[in-house]
Amino acid sequence: MPRNWTYPAMLVSIAGLLWLANYWYQNVHLTRGIATIIVLVFIYLVFKLFFEDRYITKIADPQRRYYISKSFYFLYILLNIFVFWIIWVEDLQSLVLGFGLVAAAFTLTMQDVAKNFVGGLSIFFLKIYRVGDRIEIGSKMGDVIDIDIFYTTIMEISEWVAADQPTGRLSIIPNSYVLFNIINNFTKDFDFLWDEVSFPITYSSDWRAARTLIVEAISQETKAVEELAKKEISHMELKYFLSGGSMNAEVFVKLTDNWIELTARYITPARQRRTIRNKISQKILEGIEKSENIKIASQTVDIVGFPKAD
Repeated sequence: MPRNWTYPAMLVSIAGLLWLANYWYQNVHLTRGIATIIVLVFIYLVFKLFFEDRYITKIADPQRRYYISKSFYFLYILLNIFVFWIIWVEDLQSLVLGFGLVAAAFTLTMQDVAKNFVGGLSIFFLKIYRVGDRIEIGSKMGDVIDIDIFYTTIMEISEWVAADQPTGRLSIIPNSYVLFNIINNFTKDFDFLWDEVSFPITYSSDWRAARTLIVEAISQETKAVEELAKKEISHMELKYFLSGGSMNAEVFVKLTDNWIELTARYITPARQRRTIRNKISQKILEGIEKSENIKIASQTVDIVGFPKAD
């Protein structure tokens, strides 16, 4: 919805010109044009002065304010369209017929636009994702910063930047993508992810001590996170069928040809995955430096012989 007075001033000026023209050359179309402009200005003033200035701008929660503003914007557009149909169409039968013809023509000639519009309605009413959610759609991943009638804007993450951090690039995605693609939502109903980090240690190392060290490091960084995740899981169980599962950190042991691989699995906030992994890794490395019985392994090759020279 426009946020300045240029729009109503322009409409009033046009209405004045139409009134002068109708004064000298009376015509039903000029009269309808004047009536249309008067109603459009009235609708604008109601939405601008009452809903926006006196109600929407006073909402403290940014996300709630955004969605209410978008809802009134859609309603504003629909009312404008409805005004045109009511004033310019003479009877209901013609109104229905005209609407059907326009809809058919719109669908045939502008299929992509129609799909984007339907996708926008699906996003808005079905809440596939919302502003602030972190999503992956098609080949793009990022944080949703705006949802319009036809397009969704995300702040891109990953790509050439390591892990889940912003690139600074905005991606404009057609809303029709939600109709034909799988959407991964990282934060809808559950704002946490499971992450893993692996550490290889030599076979001569004390793997039990290493496992204890990793568990303690993870516990220090994720204990509070686990409690928050458990609360969100309890809320999710009211909406989804969940098979259960532990929120507690676990360490898995795997034997390879060159080392013992210890893989830690833990819960982390979706937007802090890299930060939490960095803190855990640093604590584990600090613990290994202090230990004489734990050594980090590396790829080695044993040379058992050389070919004889001719």
